[in-house]
Amino acid sequence: MENNYEKYDTIIIGAGPAGLTAALYLARNNVNVLVIESYMPGGKLAEQSEISNYPGFSKISGADLAISFYKQAKDNDVKFLFDKVISLEKTKDIFLITLGSSKILQSKYVIIATGMQNLVPSEIINIDTFNHKGVSYCAICDGPVYKDKVCGIIGGGNSAFEESLFLASIASKVYIFVRDKIIAEKKIVDAVYKNKKIKVLLNSTIKKLEGTNFLQKAIVNVDGQEQTFELSALFPYIGFKPATSFIKDKSLLNERGFIIVDENMKTKIPNLFATGDVIVKSIRQITTATNDGTIAAKIINTRIS
Repeated sequence: MENNYEKYDTIIIGAGPAGLTAALYLARNNVNVLVIESYMPGGKLAEQSEISNYPGFSKISGADLAISFYKQAKDNDVKFLFDKVISLEKTKDIFLITLGSSKILQSKYVIIATGMQNLVPSEIINIDTFNHKGVSYCAICDGPVYKDKVCGIIGGGNSAFEESLFLASIASKVYIFVRDKIIAEKKIVDAVYKNKKIKVLLNSTIKKLEGTNFLQKAIVNVDGQEQTFELSALFPYIGFKPATSFIKDKSLLNERGFIIVDENMKTKIPNLFATGDVIVKSIRQITTATNDGTIAAKIINTRIS
């Protein structure tokens, strides 16, 4: 009996740089392609306040670059569906994708490009209590709410230091709590230390958050001494984990949850590809994500043509 599932040649899960690049290459070959995104076009890219290492742009906001990716895909007739993928299964030669809306989609080819999710510093007491009440994982999204207020950032990498510069243009003061060591690029670090609104606290660990209804204080261990900081907002940038919870076949993943692929972005399941930050790789950049998306799409194009 014929089912009534919506059918596509290729379904891409994730609308970050990898997924959007693959969609563009497929659509230009007249492949019937659908992109499913649970968050926003561009994924984590859209949350970056500034990008200065993407070829062709001396400086561009993540949101603007994400919109450019999205618009180009739309202009080439890529279809989009904003929903959450609950499960991915394969029956014979067909993939079935179940969505949060209970809709089931069918496709011969699938590209997983779901990227990564923010790690939550769950060891901090009350971190969940103040989620969306002062604790946020997107400075560019929620930073403007805290205009002329004191903000904190956790982390020592590029994301933490870049977003501190963005917050400094809005907030009255920005603290960067660095637990281990600074690993951000020197140019970004130099800019942070030159900014009088930003204070970097090395060897600092947040122990507890306090407040009535909304975040007001953070209890922090700094060089072995407990201190209290008045904070209206806290933005953890402590790393990411792969967004692969919907994958039932755990043999597709390595011990850290990243998808294992070959040089052509193929997984061990025929016609299932994965690209971008969600795969096992040593370098995760926008440029490497677009490279992955190009490779997967080119392979699929040769099979469909």
